[in-house]
Formats: sequence, structure tokens, C-alpha cells
Amino acid sequence: MSVKQWIVADCDKDLAAHFAQKYSLNPFAALLAVSRGIRTDEQMQSFFFPDNEPLSDPFDIKDMDKAAARVNDAIDRFERIAVFGDYDADGVTATALLSAYLSMREANFFYMLPERTEGYGLNRAVIDRLHEQGAQLIITVDNGINAVEEIAYANSLGIDVVVTDHHHVGDELPDAVAVVNPHRADCPSPFKELAGVGVAFKLVCALEGGETDDLLDEFADLVAIGTVADVVPLTGENRLLVRHGIRSILHQPRPGVYAMREKAGNLDRPFNSTTVAFTLSPRLNAAGRMGSAMRALDILLCEDEQTAQELAGIVEQANADRQRTELDIFEKAQAQLSAHPDRMADRVLVCNGENWHPGVIGIVASRMVEKYGKPCLILSNIGEITRGSGRSIEGFSLYDALKACEDVLEQFGGHTLAAGLSVKPENIDAFRAAINRYARTVEMPFPVQHIDMRLNPRSISAEILDALHALEPFGASNPKPVFGLYSMRLDSVTPLSGGKHIRLNLSRRDARISAVRFGVSPEEFPFPAGSIIDLAVTLDANVYMGETRVNVLVKNVRLSALGDDAYLHALRLYERIRAGEKVSAAPDAVPDRAFVGDVYKALRGMGGTCRSADLLCVQLSRGSSAICPLLFALDALCELHLAVRKSDGSISLTAVKSKVNLDDSAVLRSARQCLQ
Repeated sequence: MSVKQWIVADCDKDLAAHFAQKYSLNPFAALLAVSRGIRTDEQMQSFFFPDNEPLSDPFDIKDMDKAAARVNDAIDRFERIAVFGDYDADGVTATALLSAYLSMREANFFYMLPERTEGYGLNRAVIDRLHEQGAQLIITVDNGINAVEEIAYANSLGIDVVVTDHHHVGDELPDAVAVVNPHRADCPSPFKELAGVGVAFKLVCALEGGETDDLLDEFADLVAIGTVADVVPLTGENRLLVRHGIRSILHQPRPGVYAMREKAGNLDRPFNSTTVAFTLSPRLNAAGRMGSAMRALDILLCEDEQTAQELAGIVEQANADRQRTELDIFEKAQAQLSAHPDRMADRVLVCNGENWHPGVIGIVASRMVEKYGKPCLILSNIGEITRGSGRSIEGFSLYDALKACEDVLEQFGGHTLAAGLSVKPENIDAFRAAINRYARTVEMPFPVQHIDMRLNPRSISAEILDALHALEPFGASNPKPVFGLYSMRLDSVTPLSGGKHIRLNLSRRDARISAVRFGVSPEEFPFPAGSIIDLAVTLDANVYMGETRVNVLVKNVRLSALGDDAYLHALRLYERIRAGEKVSAAPDAVPDRAFVGDVYKALRGMGGTCRSADLLCVQLSRGSSAICPLLFALDALCELHLAVRKSDGSISLTAVKSKVNLDDSAVLRSARQCLQ
């Protein structure tokens, strides 16, 4: 498990009590809202009562009048319209929404989605295909804002283009009939954070003269799925759109959406934005990752139950294939780091393999970031070019890092937390070195574990779920609340699902609770019974036999004794010295002979095996900053074959066959040379 910096939100309890009384809110819900920075009457009303506020006028978005006029004219003249989308869930739902609307208008249209192998957005080959099919007007959804040369090419073929997009705008706008994007610098629209499907919905509203109510009933489900999937902020209008969409999916589901939920075994469980994020969105995305996104589009547009069931089966299989492929690459990436332990000292992890599926390497990068707490790039060698996808942590711009390495890259793009690149296979090592050189020039942050508030374990009850429900829908900028349970005694660890997951039985004074940690086996969990730990948890409802109980789900765990900044600084100091950086004012960072001897004795006193360095640090009773010399001591013991560090993170002493001289440790000699 990666080490994170735990940050507990500040909260004005008096202000929360005031809002709870003024708006008849659950006091706990008001407390959570205030802890998230919602501190004015306007913010409170917008957050808790979004249905009372109308959607903004679609014509507030720059060029919407031009777009609506051109599309309506094409419909009236029965011109051939091409809807061109994207292969992710946002692009697919946007394409489905606009196509369903054009079908209602009996327009002369067709739609097209690119395959992942073709890449994102318009290109000349796509435009040629659209031209061959008679397109007189192309409407882009969830793409097009940076297709300057491509749209100029379409113009040269006599094809008009209307762009609807939500991605950030480049230095030059394409020469289209209309460029509809709230992020345009000259766009006066009050809400900028729409997903691609949200912009497509605004276009449809404009085509109806600005009417929203009936169209919201018709299309809110598609808007909700795409909005949640694209991880745009669930604030402002997005909050209203998703709330409407959730109700629509529950009460008037499309055949394909109902069939996907049924195949996923989700029909008898609570349905909310989290369900969309972890059930519907991954299945729609899987169709594009593992095959053709057209399957995802077909299932959203189909109108009969039998076809929906057949397509849901195909999509379900694609998702299962995606999960297997993702796990396979994830395990290979971990094995690669184990085979090259020196890379664990890198500030940015770079793993590469032959023919790793390009559709899932971004997900694998996310999993690696979660596991190791560092930015990570996963590269796949396919033919003569290597393509990669990266994910970062809060506070480290992956885009800036790639820009610093552009001389060894063929292409790169993206933003702060996610980016893509291509590099020649022979330049992979040079790229790994370059990006880590850059990382050593900036202050590398720790990943952050945000805590909304500390929670007394005795307060966990079904009543707390009512407060959480008031904060729905959860998503970007409004994540599910995370609570801190501090100084809990770990009484026992119980395997679940054949050891795939674990249940932690915990207590503090007279309070006893159990919590579930998914995706961690008993062998992987580093802390034994009797440990005093802090836990970051979320709370979910579990309805069984008509009774609602609270599920406590563990997001992160640490030893209570090491929960301070001194521990984090000492870890970072170890990483810097291990990487060969010069440091000053750190005389105790590298252990002397006596310290190494104490570590050896402590390990022997623990039966010769310790599950983690953290436990050993607590056993030494020298404070959390001792983790730095402790890690060097363990490196030296392993180097001299007095101990071995296993793949699960545990450390075990080995049988000593002859006397060992500590001065023979190259690790310690190198580390001391870094001390200034």
C-alpha cells in the first residue's frame, strides 16, 4: 500500500449548525458540506436543492446560435448529416443523444465512432470516409476543438462542420461554421464544466429553441452516464443533470441500460452515481477498449429487449476481457519492478512491455499510482513505435514532466494528472532517465488521503446514511465522504472470497466494528492483530432481509504511531539519498554500526520475520523519523545476505554462515557520500 499524506478538512461547526437549522438539513450533512467549502447561502441552495434552479440558456454558449441555425437548416433541407463522436463513454453517450434526437426529427443522418487504433478525433482518413458517405455537414461531439487542419480539409471538400466539444482550447480555433465549447475565452456561458455529452445536450436544447424540460426527461440518463464517466466536476448544472439522470435510469430505463444492469447483477442493489461510475461506465468503455465502441453505441440506441440482452452479453464479455487483460499487465508491471529493484527509488515509475493492450494501459497506470504512490507511465511496444499512458499524483504535473523530455519523445499530450506519449523503443531508457532527472528538480509531493472528518466508531449507524444520501450525487469535486477512524485496535483479520479480500475486526474502548478492505489478501495486509492503526473509510448501505446496515469500506490504513509529517519527510529523505542526491543537515539519515545492530536484534526478537518496515520502526521506539536509517539498515542487511526482503514486503533474517563486515555494504558507503 502506498504511503499518503492524510489531510483532515477544517470545519466551522457553528456555521454548519446554522445552515442545518435554516434549511432543515440533517446536521451531519450540513457539517460535511461546510467541511467541503460550501459556506454561503447561495452555495447551500445550489448544492442541496439544485432541482429548484433552472438550467442556463443554451444560447449563452458562444456560437450556439450559429450551430442551431445550421443544423436546423440541414434537417429542413434533408442534407446528409454525419455525427462524429469518440470511443469513450462520454463520446458514445454524446453520439447516442444527438443521434436519437436527429432520429426523432426524421433527419437524414448517420453516425461514426473512431476505433482506438485510429486515435482520437478527426483525421483526413475519417473525413474522406464521411465524404464518401455523402456527408454535407459534420457535427463533432466530444472532439474537434483542436482539429484545425482537419476541418480546413473538410471545408476544401465542401463539407461544413459544427464543433461541439468541452476540451481545453488551443491557440487557434478551427474554421468551422460554429465552434461550441464553454472553455472558449470569449464564451460568456455561466457554467464551464459540462462533459461532451452535456454540450451535445445543450445543442439539442438550442435546436428546440431553448426548451429543456421535455428534453431533460428524454435524455438526462445519457447525460448522467457520460458526465459521471468523464469525471467532470459534479457541481452546478452537472449536479442537476446527474440527479435527473439517476431518477430516469431507475424509473424509465432504456432497454440497453436495464440489460447492462441486469447482466452486472445490479438490479437489486441501491443505484446512484457511484453505480454509474463502477458498473455502467466501465462496460461502455470496455466495448471501445477491447473491440468496437459501436457496440456501446448500439446498446444505448436499441429499443427492443431481446436485442438489448444480446448486446449486453457482448458488452459484459468485453468488460470481463478488459479486467483479465488489465490484471495481466498490472502483474507484469509489478514483476518488472521486482526484477529491477533499483527502479523503486525512481520518483516516476516507467514500465514497458511487448504488445501490452493499448486500451487498458491507462487503467494499469492508475492502479500502479495507487499501489506505489508515485506517478507512473505504462509503455507498450507495438511494432516500430512505443505508445504510453501515464497517471500522476496531486501536485506533480505529468504534462510538464513530459514537456521536459520532449527531445527523446516522438509525441506527447495530456494534462496535469493524465497524459499520453509515443517514443522510439531504443529511447525508452533515455526517457526513463530524463523524466526522473526532471522529477528531481521539483518538490515531489506525497499522494494525499483527504479526510472529510474524524469519526467516533460509536457514531456509525444507519442514521448516518441519510446524511450521506443528501450529498448525492458523488463524483469529481464531490467525492464520497471519507472518514477517519483513529487509534483503532486491530483485533483480527479474516479472509473473504477465498482470500481475495479481508475483513478487519476493530475496537476502541467499548466500540467494536468490522471493516472490509477489497483487493487485499491476508498475506498482503502488513499489520498483525494487536496493531494500533488509523483507517480512512467510506460508508455504504447494505440492505438484507429488509434491514439496512452500514458497510465500512477501508480506503487506506496506517500505523497510528507513524501518522505524522516527520515520517513522511524521513521517507522522502531516504528516497533522495537512495537516488544519489546530495543532502545536508541529515547526520542521522544513514545508520551507524550500533543502529544496524539494533535493527538486527529487533528483527530477531520478532521471530526473525517482520511484515513491514513500519512495524519494525515502531518496535525500535525511536520515533517516526527513524524510518530513514531503518530502511538503509534493511538495505544493508539484505545486501550482505543477512536478511531477505520478499515480494509481499516482509523482511526475514537468513541463516548466518560466516561473520559479515558491515563496512562491505556498498549501499551504506554510497549513502554516506551523499551527506554534505
